[in-house]
Amino acid sequence: MNSITKVPLSAQKFASVYENLTSENSEDWSNAVHSCRRILQDTADVIYPAREDKTINLDNGKTKIIKLGVDNYLNRIITYVDEQSDSKRFEEIVGSQMKYLGERLDAIFKAAQKGSHNIIISRQKADRYVIYTYLIVGDLLSLVELQKTLPISDKDFR
Repeated sequence: MNSITKVPLSAQKFASVYENLTSENSEDWSNAVHSCRRILQDTADVIYPAREDKTINLDNGKTKIIKLGVDNYLNRIITYVDEQSDSKRFEEIVGSQMKYLGERLDAIFKAAQKGSHNIIISRQKADRYVIYTYLIVGDLLSLVELQKTLPISDKDFR
């Protein structure tokens, strides 16, 4: 299977994200970072569409509910990695990177909704978010490549 067939259109637009990073305007840097959040949301929609919450059994005998709705894109990506990866180390690395990046992108998004204008104050910080996003999407695509029987259907490209 060609992994590019599973990439949402927004992820194919990393070039425009990088153009925003070359600007001298911090507003463009913020736009680049907001695009990263959208790329991750779209990626989650393609590889693990929203569905009913999942209940898992913990080692201590308790249960935990994992929210997998539309707004829970980080949980959906982490659950996808958990379900598809044969490597516990891969799960740990990608999962921890996802959590770190997702929390920061969500914090930036929430600040933007409240009207904060100087959200991204350095190009270096924006660069870091874009690079992390790029690496995570690459890791997810490598996992998609490893799947032998993942059917591609119209529902994957809503």
